[in-house]
Amino acid sequence: MKKIFLFLIALFTTIPVFSQEDLSAILDSVSPREKISATFKSTRVINVQSNETVHRRTLDFRIGHRFGAVGEGSGGSIHNLYGLDNSSDIRIAFEYGITDEITVGFSRCKHNENYEALAKYRLIQQTNDDHIPLAITLFGNIIYSGKENPNLSYDNPGTATENLRKMSYTFQAILARKFSSKFSFELLPTMVHRNFVENTDDDNNLFAIGAAGRMKITRSTAFIADYIYNFSSLRKINNDNGYYNALGIGMEFETGGHVFSIMFTNAEYIPEHEFIAETKSSWAKGGFRFSFNISRNFKV
Repeated sequence: MKKIFLFLIALFTTIPVFSQEDLSAILDSVSPREKISATFKSTRVINVQSNETVHRRTLDFRIGHRFGAVGEGSGGSIHNLYGLDNSSDIRIAFEYGITDEITVGFSRCKHNENYEALAKYRLIQQTNDDHIPLAITLFGNIIYSGKENPNLSYDNPGTATENLRKMSYTFQAILARKFSSKFSFELLPTMVHRNFVENTDDDNNLFAIGAAGRMKITRSTAFIADYIYNFSSLRKINNDNGYYNALGIGMEFETGGHVFSIMFTNAEYIPEHEFIAETKSSWAKGGFRFSFNISRNFKV
């Protein structure tokens, strides 16, 4: 009887010890809820926007460049160094983080002398415990073409009516997820509105969906790709109207305050309303072109 009594005392005194140790181990294994950061390393992937915004009180100076087509079937040759002597578009942009969630920016592009005002709002951030499984960012821009279009009527040049016809708008919801420390992916439901279209069979409103991914290879390099599908009946895949969906693939290099991307894409132009609506080069016909994006951040 005495042995049984001593056994019960030992049992009930050791169980709480083990339970407390197990509980402590469980609590230690559960990290506090944190927001996922750096789903992508830049505010753009190749052609499409990423879900990232510029950090508060930071100025992002960006340069984008699209050279000429590489393939001989699309104008590339040894005489223009397979497109490197030409440039289809150049973009210089300044984007500023008002807060960590709100970015505003201004840019100017070579093609059509496009001037852009943009805004980005980080609506929701993914959390490490999947309480919030997706990051959602809203993007919008207004584009004004400074170049006179011969197909527009300039009966009243410089008037508000004529200027409005030279404007275009893009609206996007960017749904992104960082699946691991190495792989991120996003979808971009998109609407583009153009006040003026040259083709009478075209639509002023275009709807598209984009996709982009980033695969980290080393600590400072990653493989990037993006694609956008246009739902316009005038731009169906394999149609005869000369329009193609924009596809880009490339490599991204992070060097301190710089993010440098080199890539190939069939998109001739950089602004959303043009590479979504006006890509007329085909990868199959050698219409892809060498391109790069450079981003440099400054604390101000």
